[in-house]
Order: sequence, then C-alpha cells, then structure tokens
Amino acid sequence: SHCGWRQSGTTQWPSRARHIVAMGFTKTVHKEAPENYKPYYLKYDELKELVLDLAREEPLKRSRLMSADFMEMANQPIGKFQDSLRAELKKVNQFACVKHEDVFLGLRRLCEQCKRLSAEEVQPMAERIRSLGKEIVDLDTYVRLNYMGFQMLTEKFDACLGISGSPLFVSGLHCEPFCNIRFDDILILLGLAWARWRSAQAPAEQSKDATWKPPESFIRNTSKYWVQPDKVVLLKTRIVEHLPYLIFGASQSEQEKLLEPFALLDLEYRDGMDSHAMSAYSGTMEESQLLSSVYFDSPDATSYQERIRREEGARLVRFRWYGENNQEDDKEIYIERKIHHEGWGGAKSAKERCVLPQEDVFDFMKGKFDIEAYFAKLAANGTKEKTIKGMKPIAIEVNKMIQEKKLQPIIRTSYYRCAFQLATDNKVRISLDTQMSLLNEYVPNGHPNKPWCLVGTDTLQRDDIYRFPYAILEIKLQDVSEAPLWLRQTLNDIGAIQVHKFSKFQHAMAFLHPQRVPTWPHWHKDFEEWHKAKDEKKLRFGKGNASALLKSDTVIDDLAVPNVSKIVAPHGEGHFLKDMENLDPKAVFANERTLLHYAEKGMYVAAVAVIILHQGGRYKILGGALSVMTAVYYVWILVAYFQRLDEIKGRSKVVKNREARLDWNLGPVLATTMVSIVLVYTLSKAWLGLLRSEHEHS
Repeated sequence: SHCGWRQSGTTQWPSRARHIVAMGFTKTVHKEAPENYKPYYLKYDELKELVLDLAREEPLKRSRLMSADFMEMANQPIGKFQDSLRAELKKVNQFACVKHEDVFLGLRRLCEQCKRLSAEEVQPMAERIRSLGKEIVDLDTYVRLNYMGFQMLTEKFDACLGISGSPLFVSGLHCEPFCNIRFDDILILLGLAWARWRSAQAPAEQSKDATWKPPESFIRNTSKYWVQPDKVVLLKTRIVEHLPYLIFGASQSEQEKLLEPFALLDLEYRDGMDSHAMSAYSGTMEESQLLSSVYFDSPDATSYQERIRREEGARLVRFRWYGENNQEDDKEIYIERKIHHEGWGGAKSAKERCVLPQEDVFDFMKGKFDIEAYFAKLAANGTKEKTIKGMKPIAIEVNKMIQEKKLQPIIRTSYYRCAFQLATDNKVRISLDTQMSLLNEYVPNGHPNKPWCLVGTDTLQRDDIYRFPYAILEIKLQDVSEAPLWLRQTLNDIGAIQVHKFSKFQHAMAFLHPQRVPTWPHWHKDFEEWHKAKDEKKLRFGKGNASALLKSDTVIDDLAVPNVSKIVAPHGEGHFLKDMENLDPKAVFANERTLLHYAEKGMYVAAVAVIILHQGGRYKILGGALSVMTAVYYVWILVAYFQRLDEIKGRSKVVKNREARLDWNLGPVLATTMVSIVLVYTLSKAWLGLLRSEHEHS
C-alpha cells in the first residue's frame, strides 16, 4: 500500500455510485439509460415488491439473524427474493462484461482503420469514435446505477427482517465482474483512437514516441474545478477527443501495447473460460496513477496561515511520490517547495522540486543529511550540471525552512491522477484527481524515529481520515491566456464548479486540524452544512427506523456532495463559480446612502401626517392613514437595506455577476408616490386657501 490506505484504482466506490439527482431507480434508468441497455438493468421494481411482501408477511420485530444467514435462508418468500437477486446479479455481470468486450474490440478496430483514412472518411470516422465514447459513458452509468440498486434492495431487505446482511452482500459486490470492469483499457484505447485520427489529419502534429517527464520547475496559471463523481467518465471521453492521455513514463507506443494481443479479436465470453485467457484480457496499463503527498507545517500552522492570507512569498513544503510506497530505500521522493506571488508583483507562483531516495528522507527531515556530499555524488555519477544547479538550491532552502520553522509532517493527500497533454508541449495540461483521501500525519515531535511517514500498520482513528466527495479538475496554462472553447463548453456540460484558490492542503488542515487553524477557507461553510445534513439523515434512516427505509424509494444519495453556494461564471460558457468573499466598501456605503435618501422621502410624508392630525375633524382619518403608511414605508426601507447588505456581503451579486441587480424595481415608484402625496397635499391646501381668499374678497 502507499504507506497503507489504498482504494481500488479501477472503480470509485461508493461515492461515484451514489451521486445522481435523487429519484427512484426506475425513473433514473428511464431518464439516463439508452433503449438497448434498459432490458438488462436490474429489475428493481419486481424485487422491491418481493421485499414489500416480506414486510407484510414477516414481523419487523423478530429474533436477530446472523449476517451469514443472509444468502442461505431457503424458506419462502425469502428464498424467492434471494433466487431473483442471484439471477439479476448474473444478468448484470454478463451484460457488463459483454458490453465491455464489444467496446474494447470496436475501439481496437477503429485504431487500425485510422491508420489509413482518406479525406472523405475523416468525419465519418470521428462520429464512429464519438459513438463508442458514448458507449463508455453508458456502461459507466450502467455499473453505477445497478450497484446502487442492489445496495438499496438489500438495505430494504434488512429493514424488513431485522437483520444486517446488506453490508456482507454489498462488500461481495466489489468482487463481482460488473464492479471490476476495466475502464482504464477502453479509455486509453479511446484516447489512442482519437490520437490516430488527429495524426491522420496532421501526421507531424506530435512525436509519437515522446515520453513525458515532469519538469523540475512549474510556473503556471492554474484554475481548479470540482466535478461530481458521476461526471468523471463523461469528462474523460470529452478531453481525449482533443488531448491525448499523458501517462507518467509511458509513450504512446507503450500505450499501444493494448493493441497487440490480436487473439482477443476472436475471444468470446464462455462459461469455464480459463484464468489465463481472462488474465490476457484484463490488461495491465492504468490511465490513472496513484499520487501521494505529505505536507509539512509547524504545530501552530504557520505555513497554513501564510498561505490562506495569501502573503507575498508564502512558502509550502511537501514530499511527494508516485505509485505505491512500501518504504523501499530506493523509492524516489520528490522534495517540493511551492511559493505564492501576488499578481501585482509581476512574478508568477511556482513549484520547484528536487529528488531524494527514500532512505535519505528521514535524515533530511531531521537536518542530519549532507546535502553537499549527496549532490557531489550525483555529479560523479553523471547527472547533468544543469539538473544539479536546479535541484540543489531547493534542497538547501527546504532543509533550512524545516529546521527554522520547526516544520513536520502534518497531513497527507492521496488520490488517483490522470493527465492529458501533448508529450512534447507544456502549454496546456489538464489533470483530474479522483478518490482523494486526506490523512492526519501529525505525530508529536514529528516522527522521532523511522519511518519518516505513517505506514499501513499504524493505528488510525476514524477522524484521522477524510474522504473528499468531488473529483478535482486542474487546467494549467503556460503562455496561454484562456482555456480553449471546447473545454469551456465541456465544463458547462458537466456542471463543473470553478473554485477560486482551492487548496487540498487548506481543506485537509481545516477538517483534520480544526483546533490549529484560526481562519477557514471560503468553501468551509458549505462542507460544514453538508456534514450536519448527513448526520441528520443518518438519524432519520437509522437502524431502528425500518418503516422510513421501506417507504423511501430514492436510489441515489442526494447528499453525496455538498450543496455549494455558487453563481454562474461571468466569462465562461455556463459553468459555475465558487469564489471567496469580495466585500466592496463602495457598495456598502452606497447602500447606506440609499437608505438615507429613502428615509428623507418618508420624513416629508410624516410631517404632512402630523400637520393633518393636528387639524382635527375629518382630516384625522387621512392623517392616521398617512402615519400608518409612513411606518410601513420605514419598515420596508430598513428590511431592503439589510437584504441588500446580505447580498453584498454574500458576494452573490457584487462584481462577479454583472447582469444581476441590487436595486428594487418598485423602489423609485414608492419614493415618487411618497413625494407626490406631499406635493398633492400642499398644492391642494394652497389652492383651497387661494379660493377661500378670493371668495372672502368677493
């Protein structure tokens, strides 16, 4: 394990399975599944009826059964439900495997055909590749929905019988073929098909055999987005149409090894297929690689506070590795220093790195490592002088920071990353991080003994691990002003949320070390409300509330991700924006001036009302009405003032959304009405006085 805590790299469970708009299973299938898939979906309604029959026939308060009894009970109608469940599981497994094979072989054929394309065949071929991309998205939806359907049915079954077999059954689903469909293979093949299609139009577009290596220094313009987990496969199919997969250490020629086993063209799914054939089919290349980073900070969170305040020159240290980490001595650990620069200074924020073997990391962390001797050894072994000049200052700077600021490992991020980029060009790079877990790395005195970080045998508390619900999309631009149009349109189609200055480090510190940080990230409130809502839902659908669970027909968890407060991004193609608070002092003062202007108009009417009330007689009714109207008017302008102030403070309408209005359309009408009342009254009194005066003189 990567020091211990790994999830499956092939499929995201359960978070990816849970997120679609909350609705019943059948309605979701009707809405999202293509017609040729629908007959092969789980027969949810039929199995649900069997569960309801059990609820009517079996007493809810019965003696508790063992979990192992769940799939062994033979009596009716329980046995009928179990037989139907097994039959549906077999059907789903068979369809998913056959469909995966069909897409796999179809993409291989298209890859071969793309080698020889005439001008007339280019566009029809693009449509064929795009059609198979849609098949991949449909297959992903099929897997997710059926997984969730099985889970909901077995939970209802448990509620009916008062047992706890559902966790046993659901854990078994992870071993079923439909939950182990290798999307890596078909997504890589889809990317290869598009790469060959592009090469057929522009053969010299890129070097086929180029292998990308990470540069020692990154200077970039980065924008970050949250993506709902159920949109991840759709996003990948859209990106590979324009950019190839960038697999660390693998050239396109190596990716094309997926095309080599031509015997697979004749492969069919049959009962009794030998394990060797299945192994040949399974593939070994993964489109997402495991990436782990240990961030350093002092016990009083000095680095966190500098970063969240966005101080000029704020630095952050992290140790990063790729793939698994079983504490091998020769494992490469990247020592990275990130530095923040404000835009007004002209300098760009940057990430610079050097590399150490893992056997030296502990001594480096404790200030006992001989940096001069290490780089002298690298030079003697033939490392380029330019490389040493780039890495050595970083090693010295990071070592000095750790000792002076008393930095130590405090949190870890671990996730699967896939990247998309031309292997020979760093101008535009897209990365997508999924299944992110955050881990508390803090140990008093900063790991006094080896190993330098936590390992899989270490004991963790529940609160030491945090699962981030979204996938994180990063678009990194170098010498490019904005993302291409196709990418902006894709962000709109998947409902991506652009998050200003989102930081994995800040999120981990806020939720794993809340007692150490005095200031929260601007998205913290949305996640706090989400956690509370999930806790409340657990109470509503707790183990003791069987009737509520039986009545519930939502197959999807509508709390799989937070309900984020956001606006439509002003300069995008329709995606959302989650920005930090941007309080405009001019807007606040303008709001106060507006209140005073409206109050002034109310004073005119109030003065008239007082005069009329003192006249007595029938005018008292009019004076009373004007007094009431004035009081209501003052209440309205005060409420309007505070509502407008909330909108300004809540940044929902100021600066970020230019089309929105802060004024009230009826406001000028009411103010004009108030002034008109005063004018009508004063003019009418003057006119009546003039008439009375003329009458007396006559």
